[in-house]
Amino acid sequence: MLVDTANWQWRGRRWAHLVSDVSFEELHDFARLLGKRRLGFQGDHYDVDQDERLRAVSLGAEPVDSRELVGRLRHAGLRRRNAKPSWQRLGYAGPGTSLEVSSRLVTFGEPGMRLREALRFAEGLDRLSRSALYVDEVYLVALFDWVGPAASLNLPMLDQAWAGEPRVDGERSLELFVARELAADNRVEPRRGS
Repeated sequence: MLVDTANWQWRGRRWAHLVSDVSFEELHDFARLLGKRRLGFQGDHYDVDQDERLRAVSLGAEPVDSRELVGRLRHAGLRRRNAKPSWQRLGYAGPGTSLEVSSRLVTFGEPGMRLREALRFAEGLDRLSRSALYVDEVYLVALFDWVGPAASLNLPMLDQAWAGEPRVDGERSLELFVARELAADNRVEPRRGS
């Protein structure tokens, strides 16, 4: 794992880039340890703020300058400039309101049915969290965010679904990704945040 210097300013914080020169799978796993949402993947990197950068280094990421980061990413064949997913938000609901995810998924046919099936274990979660539904060319995604452990939502089975730690802001996320095209094995592809 590589992380460059947090030298660009945005929304009152300084930001850096987190990459892997091994694989995207390694990158996603490490980002999950930091509490990054999978939806935050920028095509070949994750943006990390200065605090997340320090935590990444403490977890083993190698600090490098930006030039070395890009060079090693290219050498590994993992540089994908302008490959950022183009997520479209289909709906949003704050705590206490329902996104009514199931009814919104009907128009997506089989992928929507598969995501609805994946959400059965978390019925009512959208009323207890901030929830959103996203789509791009490849995936249909349901996102749920809340502060505190899953037990505080009276959904103890969700605690087993998490890998990694809550984000710096104390929030936890559940992201369910379902491929819009049927995979060869017809599986739901869950990717969980922390």
